[in-house]
Amino acid sequence: MQDELINAMSNEDLQGLREKYADNESITTLIDGILQTRIKAQEQLEAKAKFEAGIHKLFAKLPHPEDVYNVYVRWGEVEVIDGEEVETEITNGDGTKTTEMRAPKHKEFQWIVEVNHATQVKSSGTTTPTTSKRAITVFKRNGTNLEDKGHFASATKACEALGLTIGGDSATRVLARDGYITEPYTGEITET
Repeated sequence: MQDELINAMSNEDLQGLREKYADNESITTLIDGILQTRIKAQEQLEAKAKFEAGIHKLFAKLPHPEDVYNVYVRWGEVEVIDGEEVETEITNGDGTKTTEMRAPKHKEFQWIVEVNHATQVKSSGTTTPTTSKRAITVFKRNGTNLEDKGHFASATKACEALGLTIGGDSATRVLARDGYITEPYTGEITET
């Protein structure tokens, strides 16, 4: 009940509550965490909307070649050539020296685009149970009783299933901050 009340409060109400209890570190830490999570979630929503609008605008102007069926874009690390190739002397493992043409390079993250990317479709049907070292059982305190919320493959999966926003925080801390109790689970989890 308390968590629902805090989640229903506006940012301004939380700031007022923070000022009222400024001398209580646990309350200010809790409120700061909630506000930071809300800010990060809002920033991500705005960035995603801007990104999607930019993609739609970009693709609307592009011609469609007949042999292009899909475009796969991913964010990844690539090597970028910094300049012209230069002759470099290399010492081999046996002590002999050879020369090669090499260009200076550095690594950076960029969008990597593949045209007609072959994708694997996950087959529908039965799923196989698997064990995970990160599997947990989640409980919620209800007065003096603990309500079993279920077994999850990880704290992140538990947050997703329980509708909790992780933001930039640890999924385990988010569960604890929202009043959930976790224990390691060694049984099998069915992933869908």
